[in-house]
Amino acid sequence: MVIFFLQTPVHLFLITHCRTSVDIFNNCSYQVDPAFYPMASEDGTATGGFPLIAGASQVVTLYSGWSGRIWGRTGCNSAGVCTSGGCPSGGENCTSPAPTGPTLAQFTIDGYADFDYFNPTSGDNFNIPLTIEPGSGCSTAPVSCIDANGDGNGCGATSSCPTGTSYTIQFC
Repeated sequence: MVIFFLQTPVHLFLITHCRTSVDIFNNCSYQVDPAFYPMASEDGTATGGFPLIAGASQVVTLYSGWSGRIWGRTGCNSAGVCTSGGCPSGGENCTSPAPTGPTLAQFTIDGYADFDYFNPTSGDNFNIPLTIEPGSGCSTAPVSCIDANGDGNGCGATSSCPTGTSYTIQFC
């Protein structure tokens, strides 16, 4: 949590800004290009996606009120054209929602009563297995979608954790 103080001649306001760290881990044997809509923050810069080689990970930040989708794109070339999960707008940096086709990790950060809400889903289709694992401070077990039939622990079901929990999203 980052705390800012704003001072006016008459009042002193305390503003809090919650943020959530999400570690994106590529456990596949091939490159997966994670995509975000709306954009996430990677090292302080807004991003709609980036390449992630096999075995690599990258941390992104989702701010309070962020409600959107994270998905993996496969078979992408340097121009961001992908065989699965490609962005409708094209390119590496997604500026529009996921098309029908990829397995999704859906999040709402600090959505209600100081809780984050999330679910993996293959409801729009399936391209790669996906697991969401909450960090310490949350007793919710990891949830996943492992195939196009909706199999996996919690595939399609909404889970929650206290706001401020960090998460890991694992592809494959």
